[in-house]
Amino acid sequence: MTKQFDRMKRYLVLILAIFLAQSISAQTETGIAHTVKGIVINEETNEIISFTNIGIENTFYGTASDEKGNFQLKIPQEMATGDIYFSAIGYKNKKFPVAGLFTREFNIIKLEPQSYDIQDIDIAAQSKVLIRILRMASENTPYNYLGGPFNMIGELQHEKIVNDTTRITENAEIWIFDKTGYRHPSKTDAFQMRNYQIKKNEPDYSFSTGFLNFDEILELDWVRSSSSVLNPDLLDQFELKQINQQDTERESDWVIAFSQSKPTPEGSQDFHATTFQGEITINKEDYAVKKIVGSAESAIQNRQGKSLAVGAGNTNYFENVTYHFEVTFSQLKPEAMLLNKTYLFNGHKMEEKSKLTITRIEMTNVKEIASRDYFVE
Repeated sequence: MTKQFDRMKRYLVLILAIFLAQSISAQTETGIAHTVKGIVINEETNEIISFTNIGIENTFYGTASDEKGNFQLKIPQEMATGDIYFSAIGYKNKKFPVAGLFTREFNIIKLEPQSYDIQDIDIAAQSKVLIRILRMASENTPYNYLGGPFNMIGELQHEKIVNDTTRITENAEIWIFDKTGYRHPSKTDAFQMRNYQIKKNEPDYSFSTGFLNFDEILELDWVRSSSSVLNPDLLDQFELKQINQQDTERESDWVIAFSQSKPTPEGSQDFHATTFQGEITINKEDYAVKKIVGSAESAIQNRQGKSLAVGAGNTNYFENVTYHFEVTFSQLKPEAMLLNKTYLFNGHKMEEKSKLTITRIEMTNVKEIASRDYFVE
């Protein structure tokens, strides 16, 4: 009886093994036909092309090349007879029969450079291209800028002119502590993880001179907060246009003009803006933001910051506000932030000029700052 049971058990194991083998074989036949590997490069210069879109035409199946141009894509059996496309900003699209890439163990895909001029493509197509560039700039922020923790040390210059006559000048040393840096760009992360200390060169503790526009200046770092045109969810709100550059033989940057005909608080970063426009400069090689400039007008503005609303019972606010701002980036960080503003306040014409210049970065002996403090001794 025992021998008969053993024979039956071995027989069942054999049947199960055969069934699994057939099942695996069937999955192979209807599963992955081939794995395509390779690199995407510039046809003219042989430079790598990072983050190229790669996919099977007329499907949502695909991948992207990494920062070094390398890619790998497993092709399902049912897609082996289709076409595979390669698409990258600044290059002409390329398409091949999928099976044509099966014969080589490693494929070198060469894309031909193409400039996007307004004369070459219609407005709708150009807008899609520019949205894609801005999305890439936003998505590549963690790779293009410093991760925390670190200190940014700089000098803040602030000048106020009253009625074109009285001039008040204030200078201060600034210490900024950023716990996470640009690894997780968002408004929430920037607010929670960035703190600072302001030490005035000539101490003055009166409340009336305590408005240095510093919080507004920090908010201009849209790269850190993923704000305005660097927030992919807001891009449909903007009118975008590429600006042709005439000053270099071979342009290395995209310059994109942006505007909102009806400014929104989230788009303009100004709750009461009536006009809003600017330009953003993005490096073509790594999609790093190099410069942001802009200007806006507001009928009224909260004294505590342009991003805050003026409450119904508040009579202590700025009127007829016009301002210009500029932020430049270099060496994985902001280089300088500038804000110039004119407005009326209590019947007086006011002009303010504020500039933060980052002079050095500290990443080894980092000074942790737990709050936002003015006038530290």
